[in-house]
Amino acid sequence: MDEVWRKLAEPFPPGEVQWRVEALSRDKKRALVVPYVDARTVLDRLDKVVGPEGWHDAYEVLSDQERTLRDERGERKERLCEVKCRLTVLGVTKEDVGEGDTLKAAFSDALKRAAVKFGVGRYLYRLEKQWVDYDPEKGRFTPPKLPEPEDEAEEEEKPEAYRLIDQLLERLKEKGLGKEAARIITKYGGYGKTPEETRRLYGELRALLKG
Repeated sequence: MDEVWRKLAEPFPPGEVQWRVEALSRDKKRALVVPYVDARTVLDRLDKVVGPEGWHDAYEVLSDQERTLRDERGERKERLCEVKCRLTVLGVTKEDVGEGDTLKAAFSDALKRAAVKFGVGRYLYRLEKQWVDYDPEKGRFTPPKLPEPEDEAEEEEKPEAYRLIDQLLERLKEKGLGKEAARIITKYGGYGKTPEETRRLYGELRALLKG
């Protein structure tokens, strides 16, 4: 299981990370931006690591109401929705609450917050907020650059037996056997704690593939 959690927590390619404006400078020519990923990116990560059969989600709407806000701009109404997500990955369940000005936004926020508890995108919270040039007329800015994840270096360090198991898992997912494979992986706690366990794991996955 340790290997599964590691893969869930891996950084996303920079192209999948988006940025949103959190604050503007007084002259509105500089913006403080923070990184995030959308819900679809989170779903893709879950499917890639444990397969569509290896996870499921459930939701509960906690509130959907309109509230009145008063500030220097006067009085205005704002919709606030709160949704709880229960996310289960390979039999482990975690939950969190998301919010937004629509139910759709609240559902997405809840999913992302629950996924963070499995490590998905958690590293984004550790990245520093950055000031960038901002065009107030167009409402645009140039996103900061993030380093490319060192996927190739990590792959080279991975033992040959682990790479063979990864290949088997991909073939099993293609054949619709991802759920059964996930049960075997869970039984061995990932790739197995000893070389003997790793060999048995590989054998069981091959047997499953052969039917």
